Amino acid sequence: MRSKSISLLLVIVLLLASFSTALAQVEPFCGDLSDDDCALLTAATENMMDVASYQASAEYSAVLAGLPGLPLTEASVKVMVDGAFAYADNALEAAAILAGAQTQEEVAALMAESPDVFVDFYNGWSFDMVIAVDISEELAAALSADAGVDIPASFTVPLILVDGVLYVDVTDVAPLIDGMQDMTGWIGFELGPVIEAAAEQGMFEEAAAQMDPSAMAADMDPATAAALAGFQAMMGDPKAFEPYMTISRNADDVIDGVDVAVFVSKLDVIGLISSPEFVDLIKGLAEAGALGEDAPSAADIDQAMTMLGLMGPMLFQGLTSENVTAVSLDEPNYIVAQESLFSWDLSGLLQMAAMSGAIPANEIPSGASLIEFSTSVVNSDFNEPQEITAPADALMVPAESMMQQ
Repeated sequence: MRSKSISLLLVIVLLLASFSTALAQVEPFCGDLSDDDCALLTAATENMMDVASYQASAEYSAVLAGLPGLPLTEASVKVMVDGAFAYADNALEAAAILAGAQTQEEVAALMAESPDVFVDFYNGWSFDMVIAVDISEELAAALSADAGVDIPASFTVPLILVDGVLYVDVTDVAPLIDGMQDMTGWIGFELGPVIEAAAEQGMFEEAAAQMDPSAMAADMDPATAAALAGFQAMMGDPKAFEPYMTISRNADDVIDGVDVAVFVSKLDVIGLISSPEFVDLIKGLAEAGALGEDAPSAADIDQAMTMLGLMGPMLFQGLTSENVTAVSLDEPNYIVAQESLFSWDLSGLLQMAAMSGAIPANEIPSGASLIEFSTSVVNSDFNEPQEITAPADALMVPAESMMQQ
């Protein structure tokens, strides 16, 4: 039963972690907001679809620390993106169509029936950005040992996309790639013609067919296929989980000199894990074998989920799952910043697990036990001209060469 309890706990952790981003929808969740506040949030969301150029700074981070069975004391990754972005008219139209495809089936249908949408989006999109990656020293050492290559704890990748050509400054990452160790500077890839040729040759239709759940499951082991099916079922209708969400307007703020309204949405964890949808999802994963050979039975799950519902305030006291959206108050309204946070201090939960015998006391880490995923994006210079030009000294990889390969 110990292994069953641990498996169930891990599944719940992973599923809950996905909800902070899963519930971010094109159509905003308004909950009990006033009509005026809902109109403001909706207008900002819709106006973002018409933004032809802007600048953005983003940070994405993940931390796993002090978890039983984790071979590292702490594993953390932080990815920072800073750049300028622009869209031609055809790219904006394509983006609106792509935004309307909410499910995997809708994306597959677009690929099969309207591959030109993807071509137009790529060829009309331009950006000049720098991606910076920071990895904890312990994780970098573990990855290096596994890959047989010295992976640095920090590196940057400048990227430029213009006129369908993707330029990459490989100076930092070339040492990690076989055959490119001595390369530096910019390399340009003529991806636009490659994508156009792929659309003309029916490769998008082939990819759409492979996205069919039955086709994907045929190439996977049963556990992976079952896990994918469960995740698709969960993500298929985000609105089904809105009863477990709340949203409120907090005090107004100022971000980069812009007056903003701040909306905070939170997840009712106890209500969610007690819901029939969530319990059925766990049962489906167990029945399909996604939780392993020693998975809990349906009766075990019912009992465990009932206990979780009763003990929820104690078990989940260290958990935070919320989204923050900052909307400019001056018209036209735009989304100036967005943040999402899933953070769970598991120290108390693991201590309870040790007391119940589910986890041996000597396996409980002495330090902090934490799972955390967070994102932060700040947008600015809406519809202002952005100077995005190709690097003059790039080594070009022609489209013909990539298509031959």
